[in-house]
Amino acid sequence: MKYIWLIASILLGALGQVLMKWGIESLKSAGNAAAAGFSWTGIGPIIAGLASYGISSLFWLLALRRFPLSTAYPMVSLSYILVMIMGYVLFQETLSMQKWFGAAFITAGVLIIARA
Repeated sequence: MKYIWLIASILLGALGQVLMKWGIESLKSAGNAAAAGFSWTGIGPIIAGLASYGISSLFWLLALRRFPLSTAYPMVSLSYILVMIMGYVLFQETLSMQKWFGAAFITAGVLIIARA
């Protein structure tokens, strides 16, 4: 049960990254309108991404009440893997073997720390 706040914080942080990427990609496709300022198609996902970060921070504070910082903080690195996979699925970003090896090392490190 105590992992809920930590998992929610990690998921919302990763979601925030994806939403901000979606918003900035929308601005790119808007062309010259984006050069003059934010367009409405891009600003919505960016604001949602920032809000997701804000909520993630609140959940992070709740997680810190239940975990030592030295245990909780390394768990945040799982968001790197989530963002990498979501980038592949949603934005057709490439996933090289090097990235997969890096994700495997991150996962191994998190498992070692979690079991300590």
